[in-house]
Amino acid sequence: MRIAIGSDHGGFELKKKLAEHLRAKKEDVSDLGTFTKDAVDYPDIAAIVALEVAKGNFACGILIDGTGIGSAIAANKIKGIRAASCANTLMASSAREHGNANILVIGAGVVGEALAKEITDIFISRSFAGGRHAMRLEKIAKLENANLKEIERYTSPPKKLVTADDVRTAKMNGESVLYHQKGAIITAAAKDAAHDLDIRLVERT
Repeated sequence: MRIAIGSDHGGFELKKKLAEHLRAKKEDVSDLGTFTKDAVDYPDIAAIVALEVAKGNFACGILIDGTGIGSAIAANKIKGIRAASCANTLMASSAREHGNANILVIGAGVVGEALAKEITDIFISRSFAGGRHAMRLEKIAKLENANLKEIERYTSPPKKLVTADDVRTAKMNGESVLYHQKGAIITAAAKDAAHDLDIRLVERT
């Protein structure tokens, strides 16, 4: 597996140890910086690793900073990146299997070397489970591509009345689900339109 690894100065020492650990396991690891203990801004390194992963040059990436928070925030600004900050093996497993994370972020000040290696091994060995998780990732992708008005519509209160026009509008907007309140009035025409246009009518509180 081709893996891009990077860190700020706070994660420099742990990055070296993780890179050595992965190479010992015959993984193809590229160190994208930083290369000294001199202070560096974590968004710069996060952007380098995230862009390489997003372009498909690496199967996944690993970022290490002090807490695992800042680099995750920065990396997730790159379209197509799903960076997960993990402090234990359960988080690493879930990040891959449920979230299809493509960048692992570790806080060198949060976890020790041994646990960091365990987290890394779990992360690179797991694969995406698909199924219901794929549908949820599709929703995340829509948020990533949406403008503010689209997000407002996505998070708007569920409807009290659902008409055929509502269903057709949802279809035009590329939506697959139309939410309604419990006990909402759903017209017969709306039900027919939902069936014809493959729009699911889902109750949401």
